[in-house]
Amino acid sequence: MGVRQWLINWLAAGRPKNEPERQTEDYPFPFGFMMSKGSNQPAPKRTPTNLRKLSESPIPRRAINVIKNGITKLNWSVAAIDESETEKYREICKIIERTLLKPNSGDSFRSWIEQMVEDMLVCSAGSSEILKAGDPLRPFRMYPVDSFSIDLYPEWDGKPNSYRYAQRVNGKYVHLKSSELMYIRMNPRANTPFGLSPLETVWETVESFISAHRSAGKQASNTVIRKLINLGKNADAKAVSAFRAYWENEVLGRGLNPIIGGENPSVLDLGATDDKALFLEWQRFLIEIVAIAFDISPKKLGQTKDVNRSTADSEDEDTNDTVESIAENIVEHINNHIIDGIFNLGGVIEFKFHYATSLKDQKLKADIDAIYLDRRTITPDEVRDSLARKALPNKHGEVLLQPGKASIVDLNKTQEEMQAEKERQLSNLPEGDPPDDKTEEEAFDTAEE
Repeated sequence: MGVRQWLINWLAAGRPKNEPERQTEDYPFPFGFMMSKGSNQPAPKRTPTNLRKLSESPIPRRAINVIKNGITKLNWSVAAIDESETEKYREICKIIERTLLKPNSGDSFRSWIEQMVEDMLVCSAGSSEILKAGDPLRPFRMYPVDSFSIDLYPEWDGKPNSYRYAQRVNGKYVHLKSSELMYIRMNPRANTPFGLSPLETVWETVESFISAHRSAGKQASNTVIRKLINLGKNADAKAVSAFRAYWENEVLGRGLNPIIGGENPSVLDLGATDDKALFLEWQRFLIEIVAIAFDISPKKLGQTKDVNRSTADSEDEDTNDTVESIAENIVEHINNHIIDGIFNLGGVIEFKFHYATSLKDQKLKADIDAIYLDRRTITPDEVRDSLARKALPNKHGEVLLQPGKASIVDLNKTQEEMQAEKERQLSNLPEGDPPDDKTEEEAFDTAEE
């Protein structure tokens, strides 16, 4: 060790490191394939391979589409966080928006985000490769990646140049750094580096529903009556064969009541002969379990039992909350990987979704905003920003409103010009103080008239 290095170590002694070494163990318990962490090797997720197939069945597909369609319908924008810097960052915001609208040569923003949400709900994470490009008008590209093919390095050291992910391709690994792959986990947990998708939580439930649905379909399509016919003690094999031929040729599928003669004929029931034989209530229960796992209303899955206006409104709000929660997860990763990771403008500009609200919520918010405006707590521009609208020109929206002082304002004039005009009007008033029952502003209004 040279003198220079010894001096550097001596000066650094006792000072905290920029990246201190943690004392606790990350993921201390076994997880993943073969329940082993390995020695800094990429770990695959222990997930049933037919989750993809399961996601194509009607009920899970409907649950996935409810959330996915709710997110794809949202409007979004990239803008400066501080409104006073809007003009300064207008051009870079347009560049980012242009690139997001066409993240790669084969996808639009809608198709890109659909694939991300699909994998989040099925595979527990949405994955997208991020690459810098030499095109100044579209300086980056984003490519969706099958999250089932992504393995994780559980002992990643947190450094941007260290490998954090690996994709399995034809038995080989493609190693990726943290900045090269956007990996959006659903339900992150401290005991495993992997997330937990809603479809995983209802794996057995969906399997049971499919089995029950298939069994009910066979029973509904099969015309065999759930009865056992006893021809009596004197019926031999020849009589049974003749009766079987009569039953198949003259009774089944014709809707006729069979009538036979003989000694002591009887009919024995084998089970329920109505809708109970199809286990419809059991299937409805399983549908509710799927809705609970996806945090959406059972009504969205076709379950209309015990639904009235009050419960429907509440369930719709729950579904909207789920859509917004997943959307905000995506927003956070776009801001971290694109805005901050590529452009180093984190905290300066941001990507955000604009959430639509019901008429009921809009009226409630309008009433609350009116109270805040009347109490001089917020400005008109703050209200307009919450509505995703631009600020009023000439900074008219930055002024706290006077209660009950509604008057015509010329938006083409600045506050300074209006104040100067007001002073000129007041200078033209007769000498002496305004009447006691009038304030200065009321006297100004009188002078205007």
